Amino acid sequence: MSEEKTTAVEETVSEAPATETNQDSSNDGLIAESKKYRKRAQDAEARLMEYQKKFQQAEEDKLKKKEEFKTLYEQASSKLDGLSANAEKWTKYEETKRASLLENHPEDERESLSKLDLETLEYVTSKINNIKPNAPEVVGTAKRNAPTKPVDWSDKGSLKQNWGNIIDQYKQKPKKRA
Repeated sequence: MSEEKTTAVEETVSEAPATETNQDSSNDGLIAESKKYRKRAQDAEARLMEYQKKFQQAEEDKLKKKEEFKTLYEQASSKLDGLSANAEKWTKYEETKRASLLENHPEDERESLSKLDLETLEYVTSKINNIKPNAPEVVGTAKRNAPTKPVDWSDKGSLKQNWGNIIDQYKQKPKKRA
């Protein structure tokens, strides 16, 4: 009776890994098939692009043989018009961007900065704008105003001149420590 239970337990244990293996292998098979189809599609797209280029070149050669330069000229001029419109848009954008960046700088520096290309000018402007103006104060120390003239503690005249500043330093409440 105990031998039957052990055999049944061993059979169920041995069946579980086999099922997982079958699932993994079926997924691997699907993945491999998917990769095969994707590779085939990419190859077909590459061949299509190659054939299109060859066809376009053949059309141009045919027109050259027939000496139909007018058609070739029209095709080239339409392409050139599209490219020149894009070039004008870019030039206008670059000029406005450069002007707006140069406005952030003092007038004496604008001339030297205007010689930089746009990317460098943007980088320099962002670096200048991100500079922290003051160092952070140290926690626990009171900020004190320095007297305008150095105080000579042995000279009564110097003490009288700076007495207001000296009193102001002591009137300021020290910051409480957290």
